[in-house]
Amino acid sequence: MKARPILGALILGLAAACGPTSSPTPLPTVVLSTGNSPSTSVAAQVTASGRVVPAHEAHLAFAAPGIVETVSVSVGDTVHAGDVLIQLDPTAAQLQLDQAQRALREMTSSASIAAADQAVASAEQAQDTAQKKVNALSYPRATEAFVDNLRGRIALARQELADANGAFNNVKHLPSNDPERARALVRKTAAEINLNKLLGTYNWYTGQPSEIDVDLTYANLDAATAAVQEAQWYAAALRGEPIPDEASGAQLAALETARDSVTAAQAALHATQLVSPFDGQVAAVDISPGEYATPGQPVVIVSDVEHLQVETTDLSERDLPSIEIGQAATVFVDALGEEVAGTVVAISPVADLLGGDVVYKTTIELQSPPAALRSGMSAEVRFERSPSD
Repeated sequence: MKARPILGALILGLAAACGPTSSPTPLPTVVLSTGNSPSTSVAAQVTASGRVVPAHEAHLAFAAPGIVETVSVSVGDTVHAGDVLIQLDPTAAQLQLDQAQRALREMTSSASIAAADQAVASAEQAQDTAQKKVNALSYPRATEAFVDNLRGRIALARQELADANGAFNNVKHLPSNDPERARALVRKTAAEINLNKLLGTYNWYTGQPSEIDVDLTYANLDAATAAVQEAQWYAAALRGEPIPDEASGAQLAALETARDSVTAAQAALHATQLVSPFDGQVAAVDISPGEYATPGQPVVIVSDVEHLQVETTDLSERDLPSIEIGQAATVFVDALGEEVAGTVVAISPVADLLGGDVVYKTTIELQSPPAALRSGMSAEVRFERSPSD
């Protein structure tokens, strides 16, 4: 199209050349355009449909089954965090807690603590005895004078046994019920017993303990030391004093089990109540007194209607690269005919399918939502593309 002005100028020039001779008519100056006409750049926008949703919404269900005793709320009620919404029959859970608490009280009574302290003292005494036996392994069992005395007594005992044997041999032909024979036999037997006892004592004081004796002595000390430690841990735990994580012992384990039983029973009793996790409004109640509550089945919905936001429903995967956290957006609420400024606060990492198209849910936080805004209203969201796009 730009060639037409040039062609017209050339025709006019030729016509002037063929006409009468006169002062030459100057040809018009032609400027060839080499680019597009300047225009104002309008940034493209990404749009998506959305709906108004609560910033927080809880679908509440019981973790354990039970019969509903009371329902304290209705749809539309305003509730606060910690408010009891529904109460199951707590009878069985309360009995379980009472039993667990009684067992723990018995284990931690004054009498039990006194018995634990006594056990510590007994264990320490046994440890002291075992330590003395270990110490004795490094020292002689008797002095040389004591051993010499034993040797002398053994010599006398052997002489006594020899004399007793001679006396018995002189009368052993007599009847067994003869008094003289009986006295000689008793003397001989007593001499044998005395000699054997002295020999055993001598051998023990003059001999060295075997390897098995040494190992057993040390093992007894280790066991006694461990018993003292476990007794001390248990006594401290009964009094509520801190104990290390590695503390052990059968009694301590039983005490911890009793305390765990109380904690579990308290949790079971608490689980008979359905409480609101935050301030909000009851959006649905799906159970009545006397009905059976199934674990995991939502029976109450609580919505945070004071803090509303918008979630997109059809943001295409092709537009997703242009959206980022913190990006400004404008939300047009159809029902109110108003625009509200917002900011992208979340982008779902998981895609959804909408009529065969891949879409991603994006959440927009509203800066100054209108007072008439309600959850469930439809909206249109406009995201400004960045200049680099």
